[in-house]
Amino acid sequence: MTVAGALLAAGEGSRFQGAEHKLLADLDGQPVVAHALRAMVGAGFNELFIVTGAVDLAPLVRQISTETGVPINTIENPRWAEGQATSLHAALRALQPTAHSAVVVGLGDQPFVGVAPWRTVGASQGTIVTATFDGQRRPPVKLDRSVWSLVSPEGDAGARVLMQQHPDLVSEVPCNGDPLDIDTAEDLLAARSLSERAEHLSDAERVTRLLGRPPMGNFTVCVRRNDRSPVVVANAPLFHNGRPMPTRFWLCDPVLVRAISKLESNGGVKAAEAELDPELVRLTHQRASAERDALIPSDHEGPRPFGGVGGTRRGVKCLHTHYANYLAGAPDAVGEWVQNALARVGSSFDPVEPGVAP
Repeated sequence: MTVAGALLAAGEGSRFQGAEHKLLADLDGQPVVAHALRAMVGAGFNELFIVTGAVDLAPLVRQISTETGVPINTIENPRWAEGQATSLHAALRALQPTAHSAVVVGLGDQPFVGVAPWRTVGASQGTIVTATFDGQRRPPVKLDRSVWSLVSPEGDAGARVLMQQHPDLVSEVPCNGDPLDIDTAEDLLAARSLSERAEHLSDAERVTRLLGRPPMGNFTVCVRRNDRSPVVVANAPLFHNGRPMPTRFWLCDPVLVRAISKLESNGGVKAAEAELDPELVRLTHQRASAERDALIPSDHEGPRPFGGVGGTRRGVKCLHTHYANYLAGAPDAVGEWVQNALARVGSSFDPVEPGVAP
C-alpha cells in the first residue's frame, strides 16, 4: 500500500487584499504556500502533487524540489475559478492511473499545520481520516481510493461535503499544529504576529503552555526542534518546595508524547522488557540515578529522589521518560528501543520538523 500527498493551491484568494497573491505573501521570510508545501514534503509520502491555477507556482515548486531532492508533480487546474472541489477532483483524476491506495490532501494557505499532522493522518487507518485541531475538523484529510469516485467535481467545499454525506466512513485523528488559513490581509497580519510572539517567548512560557501549568522546579530545555519548540527538559532533582523530583529528563513535545502513548497502548512496555537484556535495563537505571543524584546539594537533609529513569527501580515503567533520557544523550537501552520502534512507523524525533511553538 502506498500513499500520495496532494496540496491544493489553485484558488484566486479573492478575499485577500494585498500587493500579491496570498500564497506568495511573505511569512517568516518565505511565501505562505512554501510552508505548507515543505510540510507535505517532510511527511515522506510515496508521491507528491500540487494543484495550481490562479498563480504561477512553478518556480517555487522547482526550488523546493531541488532543495529537498523530492520530486513534486504539478497539476494545472483550468477550472480553478469554479471552486476548491475542482482542484480536489483534478488531483484525484491525476492519481487515478497510479497504484496509490490513498491520498492525503491539504491546503496551500495553511502555513502552520506542520509535518506531524500530514504524517499522522497518512499513517492512520480508515476510509476517510481527518485531522482535528482542538476538536475541530480541518485538513489534512486522507481519502482511500474507494471513495475517490464519490468526490463531487463541483463547488467550493473539497472533502467537507464528502464527509457530510458519508459520516459513517469518517474517523478523526487529534493533531497538534495551527490550522489557521490565510484568507484575508488581516489573517496574514495575525499569522505574522503569531510567528513574532512565538519567536520571543521564553522557555518558561513555552514549557508552561505545553505542560498546562508552570514548572514546579528549575529546568533547562536540553533538546528542541529547529523552530525552538521544546522537546526535552532537564529537571533539577528537587522541586522549589524541596520535594524530590525523580525524573531528570521530561518529554514535553506533544507529537512525540502521543506517538509513544500509542506505542505503550499497543503493548510497548511489555515488548521492550521481553526484547531487552535485563542487565542493560539495570545499567540504564543505575547511570540515570547516579547522574541525577550528583546534582543534589551536599547539605540537603530532606527527602531524596529514588530509583533510576523516572523513579523506576527495575524493569521498564514509562517509555516516555526513557525516550527523553535517550534524546538528552544519556545511554538508555530502552530509549534506543523506543527510537527504533518509532522509526518503523515514521514517528521518531526529527529536529528539522516544526513542532509546537506556542
